Amino acid sequence: MQKLKPASRMNAIPFSGIRQIVQQATELEKAGARILHLEIGRPDFDTPQHIKDAATRALDEGQVHYTSNYGIIELREAIAEKLSRENHITVDPATEIIVTVGTNEAVALAMLALINPGDEVLIPDPAWLHYFYCVQLAGGVPVHVPLRAENRFQLDPADLRRALTPRTKMMIVNSPHNPTGAVFTPRLLNELAQVAIAHDLWVLSDEIYEKIIYGDAQHISLASLPGMAQRTITVNGFSKTYSMTGWRLGYVAAPRELTDAMIRVHQYTATSATSFAQFGALAAYRGSQECVRAMVDEFERRRRFLLDALAHIAGFDCVEPQGAFYVFPSIKRLGIDSNALALRLLRQAGVAVVPGSAFGEYGEGYLRLAYSNTYENIVEAVERMARAVRELPPSRES
Repeated sequence: MQKLKPASRMNAIPFSGIRQIVQQATELEKAGARILHLEIGRPDFDTPQHIKDAATRALDEGQVHYTSNYGIIELREAIAEKLSRENHITVDPATEIIVTVGTNEAVALAMLALINPGDEVLIPDPAWLHYFYCVQLAGGVPVHVPLRAENRFQLDPADLRRALTPRTKMMIVNSPHNPTGAVFTPRLLNELAQVAIAHDLWVLSDEIYEKIIYGDAQHISLASLPGMAQRTITVNGFSKTYSMTGWRLGYVAAPRELTDAMIRVHQYTATSATSFAQFGALAAYRGSQECVRAMVDEFERRRRFLLDALAHIAGFDCVEPQGAFYVFPSIKRLGIDSNALALRLLRQAGVAVVPGSAFGEYGEGYLRLAYSNTYENIVEAVERMARAVRELPPSRES
């Protein structure tokens, strides 16, 4: 039996730090505690009714069988129209779009299909940890490139260039960004494009938060920039924009030579995304977008309150996020590591947040707070956090 062990590559793949917090919060709730959840990265709104109605109709009409591995053609055509109209990306819906089981699967497909053992992938850190571990599952090497608060979490191209080696094959760009809420500027995106072209890199552009932006922030798709269409894998989905996290629907758009490889991974893992859910996604793209505007307006209200409130908690320093629904305050002046503080806030204050260390080596010293909860709960959560922080022993750094 000594030979019957899991694959050795799994030794480097930990459980999600986010899910560990969720699990502990769940256990406390089972014991009777009232936990305020600021840890889960999903909108707290219901899926808009016209989207649910479309999925229900599809069920009633017998749309319960396998679809094309690529997804239903109607949805792929709607995605292609949206990419052309809004993102200035031209793709063939027949061969250059794959509907996936969430954006998670889209990222995994790209890594498993395109990354060879030993290939290096540049990942701005802190980051959504799926990037790191999907690279490792494919046998690649994730390379951590720091995002710095003093740069407002805008990636420094100089840091990117320093991380390049002859083995670098891909860079990942996530804007609007999880966990920091940064939206990369047009100037920065053009510089990243120049690096990709000069060094012949593929770019995976994760644009799942594209609609959740504030103020003067502007979303630009990397594939729309000169010279980038042929080297960019654009991933997106319906989870965040339409509050459809449980529907598990995303997509990847890329040149045919890349989707030809990715579709074979998809065929032998997921086969196809859920049939009737795809008809709901079709209604999301073809129907009214007022639901999106209303959701973003409410996120903005919560964001403004949270930023103002955190500014009054001694030891918290926060860069204003321009997108997504997270704030990522520094807690370095408190003299306590992020995991210890997250556990203290959970156990003593009943507030679930995610330690920055869950997002990579450069995330330590921060917390991620998701304002995907009601305004009233966020107000109460901040009050509880402020009390818990006041009760901390004096920092040796103060």
